[in-house]
Amino acid sequence: MDRIPPQYDYYNTTDEPWLSDNMPITNESSSGSDELYSTFTTPVSPIEQSTSLNAIKLMDKLNEQCSKERNKCENYVLPSSSSMSFTDADSSHPLSAHSRFQLSDMPLELQPEKSLKKRSWFFLAWVTSLDFIIEPQSFCYVAWLSLVTMCYLYNCWVIPLRITFPYQTPENLWKWMLLDYCTDAINLLDTFVIKPRIMYLKDGFWVRDLKLIEVNYLEKLQSKLDIISLLPADFICLTPGFTSEMLPLMRLNRIIKIQTFWEFFDHFDSVLSSPYVVRVTRTLTYMVYLVHLNACAYYYVSVKEGLATNNWVFNGQGNAYIRCFFFATKTATSIGKNPHPENEAEYLFMTASWLMGVFVFAILIGQIRDIIATATRSQTEYRKLQDETLEYLRKLNIPPRIRQRVEQWFSFTWEQQRTLDENRILDSLPHKMKTDVAINVHMKTLNKVQLFKDCDKALLRELVLKLRPILYLPGDYICRKGEVGKEMYIVKTGQVQVVGGEHDDEVLATLTEGSVFGEISLLSLCGTNRRTADVRSHGFSNIFVLSKEDLNEAIKFYPNAQEILKRKARELIQQNAAREHRQIPNELLQDDHYGNSTDNLMRVL
Repeated sequence: MDRIPPQYDYYNTTDEPWLSDNMPITNESSSGSDELYSTFTTPVSPIEQSTSLNAIKLMDKLNEQCSKERNKCENYVLPSSSSMSFTDADSSHPLSAHSRFQLSDMPLELQPEKSLKKRSWFFLAWVTSLDFIIEPQSFCYVAWLSLVTMCYLYNCWVIPLRITFPYQTPENLWKWMLLDYCTDAINLLDTFVIKPRIMYLKDGFWVRDLKLIEVNYLEKLQSKLDIISLLPADFICLTPGFTSEMLPLMRLNRIIKIQTFWEFFDHFDSVLSSPYVVRVTRTLTYMVYLVHLNACAYYYVSVKEGLATNNWVFNGQGNAYIRCFFFATKTATSIGKNPHPENEAEYLFMTASWLMGVFVFAILIGQIRDIIATATRSQTEYRKLQDETLEYLRKLNIPPRIRQRVEQWFSFTWEQQRTLDENRILDSLPHKMKTDVAINVHMKTLNKVQLFKDCDKALLRELVLKLRPILYLPGDYICRKGEVGKEMYIVKTGQVQVVGGEHDDEVLATLTEGSVFGEISLLSLCGTNRRTADVRSHGFSNIFVLSKEDLNEAIKFYPNAQEILKRKARELIQQNAAREHRQIPNELLQDDHYGNSTDNLMRVL
């Protein structure tokens, strides 16, 4: 009987001397557990032998294929792994063309050539995949705008400087390129990451859907200008035939990103408490930049004609940029005393510079004048009104003491409010917005009034619009003894004194900020609505006044509040009577009218 071919006899190895071709085949197995060995050493028929050989070949192919598939899984090239590429000629690699598992069978993102193309954009792709939106008025966005604006100003200032002046040399070229590409990276993030995530208003609602925000940005002219400003035209200088001197010239498209500069100043205009400073700074920036461009142009013309070739061109002495900037400033502002031009090119340059100085600078200076006039308009009107009032009082022969008090009132009112008529400013707002402003200013003060503590919030919102601010000078009497009380008073700032006693010169109480008095007189109980003491201002005092007419106009739509106010008024009268150790007649407590009171002073009815 034929033996099993050696290539298919797994136990016929030189490492096992106990089993060789010279050994006779025996039916005994070397071990009870070695069934496979026993099977192949037992005489078999030709059919069984053929079947065994086919099974062995099938197992051999299966093992080989499994080994290949395992190597493929272990050698996948991920985007973050080695950048080594494989060719079809490298048949020894498990991912070779001779393998059944080709590169095209791998997922698209795992194919080596695809990962090589995407690796340089991996970080940008990861950032753009983040799902976040940005509020245009947030501090973070304004801070980012300031950074992008600094990059824009760098490009605007440095590009003309490097084109004309010899500040870029082969020795420091790498420093300029480092700064250039840092600004490009910031602009790249701004264009593809930040701007497509800024919320916008549509029909009065903030749009927060990321897809809609991206579409809105791409439809704007700003997106197209931003993309054009990022075109890497400066890479042309890296190709043969181009020199590094052309690098700043190829970066002129970076200046197109001017809308970010405008947006930055618009945001700061609305954020800062002094927007006029921002507007003046913006206009001055334009002026200085025009002088900068003129200085660069002057040096360029001087180099073309030859330094120090005549009296008009730059003579090459001192700092070139500072000397040229000084010359450009004198020319643009038409100060004069510059050397006279000596040829046609110099005449053309001076003519263009003078025209720019006459028209452009006149417009910019006019804008600064308008900005300053707008900023000081209120103060100018205040001074005009003060002068007219005092002049009128002098014509009427008003005593100097009264004129002095009027002047004090003007000065203190302006220092506190920066306006003499705040109602005129608030009247320009819609009613709802005006109510919101009044609530934020006065609601906390109105809540301190015990008379209104349990009233409807809607009533309080009506009342805050009725409060009138009045400024009292030192020594002014707010109310006098014996007067009929028709107002309630709330101390906003300052101090007021309640004066009484035998000679009406004894200070009974001192009221400070937040104190309330005279609230019961709004409803005036019969016989108890007259002031029984003097109240005067100890210094400059801002007092909120609520009149009886305004209360009646607001309360007529709140019948429940009327009952609450009556009950509160009776309680306050009883408390006041207990303090003064006297009893109020019962008929007064059952009347439909009220008197005056406060918890911060001893009420005198």
